[in-house]
Amino acid sequence: MRKIARRAASLGATAVAAAAIGLVAAPSANAAMTWYTDPPTKASNVTTVASASLPGGGSVQIRQGKYGNYTYVWGRVSSPASKYNEHYGLTFVVGGCNVSGGSKSRDIDHTTYTPAARRNKDCKYYARVDHHTTSETVASTSYNP
Repeated sequence: MRKIARRAASLGATAVAAAAIGLVAAPSANAAMTWYTDPPTKASNVTTVASASLPGGGSVQIRQGKYGNYTYVWGRVSSPASKYNEHYGLTFVVGGCNVSGGSKSRDIDHTTYTPAARRNKDCKYYARVDHHTTSETVASTSYNP
């Protein structure tokens, strides 16, 4: 009987240890977003996956392309009217998935790119152009891969 009790205690301790290791090794439910600056200008097979026109000229876009072993997604303003080169910004947001720090903004200065995020089918991507002073959104678009 003692042998059975010792064996049960040993198995119980092993189960507790395994559970503790699993908790330590488990990924964070709210992982931090990593941003990459190279893909917008160095990626191959770049396509525009979503686009919206800016009043007066140009467009706000979401683009994707292959860089290294991954596909990346980023925001872009293409050929904006000159009025957008002052007082306007491009914001690219990653949402709908477990990430924190999921947005990047840039002042618009002609064609403008945001840093890129690795494409994740669980995320939704948004790009928008806002006026700095009024926070009015001039144009926006979204992409859900």
